[in-house]
Amino acid sequence: MTTRNVDPLAQMRAKRLQFGRYVLDLDRGCLFLDGNEIALRPKTFAVLHYLIENAGRLVSKDELFAAIWPNIAVTDDALVQSIGELRRALGDDGPRLIKTIPRRGYRFESDVSVVPSTGQSSADAISVSNTSQAADQPPDPVTRAPTPPTALTTPAGLRIGLIASLTLAFFLAVGVLWSGIATEWKLIKVLGYGDRSTTKSSEIGAKPAIAVFPLVDQSDDSAREYFTDGLTQDIINALGRFSSLTVMSWNAVFPYKGKPASPDEIRRSLSVSYLVEGSVRQSSDRVRVNAQLVDTTDGRVLWSARFDEALADVFMLQDTITTQIVGALAVRVTEIEQRRVFAKPTENLEAYDYTLRARPALQRPTRANNVEARALLRRAIELDPNYAAAYAALAETYHIATSMGWAESPSAFLRRAEELANQALSLDDSEVRARIILGRIHIFYQRYEHAKAEIDRAIAINPNDAHGLAGRGNILMWSGQTDAAIETLELAQRIDPELNAIDRFALSLAYYLKRRYDAAIEQAELNLRTTAGANFSLIVLAAAYAQHNQAEDAARVVTTIRRVDPTFDPQTFGSKFLNPADLEHLRDGFRKAGLYTG
Repeated sequence: MTTRNVDPLAQMRAKRLQFGRYVLDLDRGCLFLDGNEIALRPKTFAVLHYLIENAGRLVSKDELFAAIWPNIAVTDDALVQSIGELRRALGDDGPRLIKTIPRRGYRFESDVSVVPSTGQSSADAISVSNTSQAADQPPDPVTRAPTPPTALTTPAGLRIGLIASLTLAFFLAVGVLWSGIATEWKLIKVLGYGDRSTTKSSEIGAKPAIAVFPLVDQSDDSAREYFTDGLTQDIINALGRFSSLTVMSWNAVFPYKGKPASPDEIRRSLSVSYLVEGSVRQSSDRVRVNAQLVDTTDGRVLWSARFDEALADVFMLQDTITTQIVGALAVRVTEIEQRRVFAKPTENLEAYDYTLRARPALQRPTRANNVEARALLRRAIELDPNYAAAYAALAETYHIATSMGWAESPSAFLRRAEELANQALSLDDSEVRARIILGRIHIFYQRYEHAKAEIDRAIAINPNDAHGLAGRGNILMWSGQTDAAIETLELAQRIDPELNAIDRFALSLAYYLKRRYDAAIEQAELNLRTTAGANFSLIVLAAAYAQHNQAEDAARVVTTIRRVDPTFDPQTFGSKFLNPADLEHLRDGFRKAGLYTG
């Protein structure tokens, strides 16, 4: 992108960039369509700004990460989410304006002009064309190097240039909390749903959003770090059961582990108003925790506390921290939520320890660590035969093995998963993960009403459980409610940026069904990059490439499919669709890719 016949000083004064009916107001940090504001998260706004400033040029993913997330380790999901939000915000114009260049990056396709802002004469307006540079030509190493969002503009083109956290809360005044004093929260809408022509981000009421950052492990034994991570995860899960809060998942905060970040950076990156941070030191039979609750808008510490408890009282410690956070936020709490949060999972600390050690395998499963997790969970159950969470986690290992194609006998593994999930619920009917596993088993057998009942119960218990929300999205997708499926799966992705392989596959397939082939390709490629064995995403990728007129890419993927899965049957794939039009659309992609001749 170049500018022509422009006074550099006039260019540096530019505050508003126009493309078609849209105006990007740099002063106000807003995007407008025909004068109406479209809500965007700060990082998403920055991505759009950078793409516009490089209109017509291929911008690599690495360049975007360097410009928008400098000095912060984030996964590809962060960029994919921002691109997805932009395309939703731009509506029907999204796929046309923001092109995905497979395996390379993105290109913004529109003429851009700088229009006068308040106090700027129209003579200063700058016209910018995206045709002056070849679309895929790399930037000049001197004049086009990426700069952070805060950098000044230059004559060659305008540019934009946490440690550990945790949750806190004991009711500051228990009686006041139970009486249900409510606070009206006026927060920025972070999901970007709704009427994009009338929504004003500053006028939207929303639940307080909070991130519990990984607690810093200060113990002498680094091998016990899993205990500190487990404590963080349990506090996240406990807070998630309060319906008045939006709580970010462990996967959302994990990239910040051991990486300092300011409250403002956390607010912008995760779109949260509060964060919990702190440290844990375990020695002998004691656990010491320092924690604080921070308002990310101004960095104020709203609450802080130190705890020194016996290891045997670790569950009481979790309850105390959780309730103090809730009390500090003054959110409404129901009696049912109170009972669920304070339920003690097990009397046996050794069984709890084995369950914590199994968690990483469930969060990032491989064939080998899934087997190891199963052994750890069996040991936990031997130590405490009444430990509901251990039964639910063991059920999940069987379901994961079936979903990923690792099960010697899929039907036998699913039967075992169902037995274990039901056993968990017989011990604790509020065990969320057990209900989600049952729901997903019902999906496998196309019992969608039963699946919906189980998933709805799980979400009622924990409205912030991304696995539950994604399970609902799967049901909607197979049932033919594609728009609702995408909205629900994107909500799950907002809470947990690292969707598991099955749910990312569902999101990719849902995008395909809506003919959003760029987005389908993006999600399928991401699945294949991040999850070993996610070969089912090759199927959607081949169909999406074919529909997107990328015949060579489709042929390459088809060759891979026939090599890694020679038994693939295009006639049965997609047979779970209730809407015949969805199945026909998928098979049309198979035909164009050369996978199906029916």
